[in-house]
Amino acid sequence: MLKVNEKGFTLIEILVALAIAGAIMGVMAAAVITIIKTTSQNDEWNVNMRQVQNAGYWISHDALMAQSVSTNTTGVFLDLSWSDWNNTGGTQYNNSIHYVLNGNTLTRSLNGGSAILIAQYIVLPPTTTCQWDSNGGKLTVTIRASLHGKRYAQQTYQISPRPM
Repeated sequence: MLKVNEKGFTLIEILVALAIAGAIMGVMAAAVITIIKTTSQNDEWNVNMRQVQNAGYWISHDALMAQSVSTNTTGVFLDLSWSDWNNTGGTQYNNSIHYVLNGNTLTRSLNGGSAILIAQYIVLPPTTTCQWDSNGGKLTVTIRASLHGKRYAQQTYQISPRPM
């Protein structure tokens, strides 16, 4: 029972307070959803970029040593070869590396050995390309990766192998 000097909240005051609290909660919910969505997008981009960087590392590493480069071998993304000398025995060794783009995976095999996985989620040509400029002696490789097909990471590498 209310005494004469005591007053409660009116219905209008309660509705205004609920409206303000609802607006604040709506803004906070939108911020949380944005943070969660951005985190998953960043995770996907990091996976894509890591695949591109890994492929670029191996191709660049091998192409720098190559004395012969071929980008038009059937079924092979990139063909590299070079010769090494064993200083102690004076023996020449011929090496060849084949990069094969099979589906969305890029594999590497050395001297006809078993293929090892270099990168996954590679987007097939025309966005992933490999071109050899025999006049300029420059290999240009563009690698594009996409985990779910919505977002992608792409990098272009220009490599000048040792003189042939």
